[in-house]
Amino acid sequence: MRIIRILTFSALLAGVLASCGEKKMNVPENLVGREDLVSLLVDIHLTDALLNKEKKPHAEKLEESLKLYPQVLLKHNIDRAVFDSTIKFYVKYPKEFALIYDDVLRELSIMEGEVQKEVIKTDEEY
Repeated sequence: MRIIRILTFSALLAGVLASCGEKKMNVPENLVGREDLVSLLVDIHLTDALLNKEKKPHAEKLEESLKLYPQVLLKHNIDRAVFDSTIKFYVKYPKEFALIYDDVLRELSIMEGEVQKEVIKTDEEY
């Protein structure tokens, strides 16, 4: 849940700061690249949706998140410290961070559309 709070805060901060002047961005090599970050954030949001799908007490969801979020990072071969540093870096570049989130939302929308097509296809078969 802490990762989601950080991401939510970062996204809000990015929106607020979008109108401010922005420095030239050079992503350090030790941070997560744009494409990998988009893929990781998509998986984090899918995990968050999974956690929030069922009506469970907050404490239970928190316990599950402590197990699932590290697995998402492991799937992407990304260390927690590198992820945290990457998010802190992109907060300094809100316009770029907003563009990354545009890509994340686009990917999630594509996935949602594919699921809806499958649901319609399944409904038509019955």
